[in-house]
Parts: sequence; structure tokens; C-alpha cells
Amino acid sequence: MRLLAWVDGRVVEASELRLPRPYVMQRIHTLEGVAYNLEAHIDVLRRESENKFGFASVIGVKDAERIISRLVELSFVGGRFSVPVVMRLDSSASLSFEVESPTFGCGGYMRAKRDIGVVLAMNAPTSVAQTSASVALDEMANCQVKMHGGNSAVWVDAEGNLISRPWCPIFVYYKGAWFTPSEHESVEYGVVARAIEKVGQRLLVRDIPEWALELIDEMFVADIMGITSYASIKNHRLLSSVTTRIATVMEPKI
Repeated sequence: MRLLAWVDGRVVEASELRLPRPYVMQRIHTLEGVAYNLEAHIDVLRRESENKFGFASVIGVKDAERIISRLVELSFVGGRFSVPVVMRLDSSASLSFEVESPTFGCGGYMRAKRDIGVVLAMNAPTSVAQTSASVALDEMANCQVKMHGGNSAVWVDAEGNLISRPWCPIFVYYKGAWFTPSEHESVEYGVVARAIEKVGQRLLVRDIPEWALELIDEMFVADIMGITSYASIKNHRLLSSVTTRIATVMEPKI
């Protein structure tokens, strides 16, 4: 395995990729060299770069498909497991694609490791796409809750209501229905919403107060590669059987 990156037409080792300037990004799910939901990812990246930097990438879907497919092939990551590829556009208009390590899943799946959530007061994000700032903030939040025995920060706002991030939307299951605090225009949210619809369940967008987390049955977050279910929140143990059903129909499926 030799992970590679493409930077403005040059192919380099991913370990040599330098990101000195602010950027916006999208993580893309690839399987057997195919990039899923690529047009939607490019659209999000364009809109957010215009908002943040005043310009957008001119790359089209066909060119992006060609670059991603070739990078995955040259990285020798194999075709059996899903591989994330990160597309970034920085403040100097430099475009890059980076192949990350393969997952242990083939298509959308639920990770075997379940998280222990700890509530943390945060501010709701203002961007649909991840940015260099949000990546650092997410990492800091998860590090911050480790001292309290958790490994995943569950964000709440100043009023004590659950926060959902577009690139990591959160969903809770209670009395036969799924709830989420926000509807997002992100690919990640759309993948989960379609999966919930496929299994014939309801998804309701509602404010979710912190105290309600001690009553819910299940909770999970999703990224572009799959689902992470919570084992507990606020000393309240959670199940994952209904979450597993959602994961079985998540895109992509071969």
C-alpha cells in the first residue's frame, strides 16, 4: 500500500502533502475505484469555497472521477474495502485529492467499536463543508472529553440542545422514530436520511434537549464512510439493533 495525493496536477506521496493554508474539504467514499455522490460533493465544495474564499473550483465530475480512480489504483489499496479520498481547495485556489487508509468495510457499514459520549458545550458550525478550522475543533473537542471517560464529544449549544454537524450528523432513536436536531445539505446527511426511508422508518427534525439523552433508546453519528453507534451517554446505556438495520442499507452497497 502506497498512499498518494494529487496536488494541482502533481502526484506525490500522501505523507509529503503539506496544508499550510486554510481550506475547505469533502471526504468521498470510494469502492472499487468508484467515487460515490461525487457531483454532490463537488457542489458542496464549490458553494463553501465561494462563501469562505470568494471563488470556486472549476473541476468537473469527469475530471475528478479520473483523478480519484487513478490515485486509488496507484495507491495499491485493493478493491475489496472502501477507501476514503479527501478533496480539498485552499485559500490560494490549490486543489488536492488525498487517498486515506482503507476501512474495514465494503460499502457503508456500522463500526464494531461503539463510542462513549460525553456532553460538551460548543457552538453550532456555520459551514456545510469541513474546513481546516472545523477539523482541528472536532479533534480538540474529542480530546477534551477523554478526561471524563469518553471518546466522543456530544455537542450541545448554550440552551442545552443537541448540535448536529453536517459532516457528522447525529441521530437518536426513541419510541419507534428517529430524531435529529437539524436537516443538512451535506452528502452525509442525505445518505442516512435515504437509508432510514428505505427501512420504512420515520425521521423527524426536532430540537433535542440534553436531558432527553437519558431517555433515548439508540444514538449514532455518521460520516461518509459509515455509522458509529454510541454505547452510552450520561451513564445511560444505549442499544444498537435498530441502528444496525440502517447500516445494512446505507450507500454504497455492492
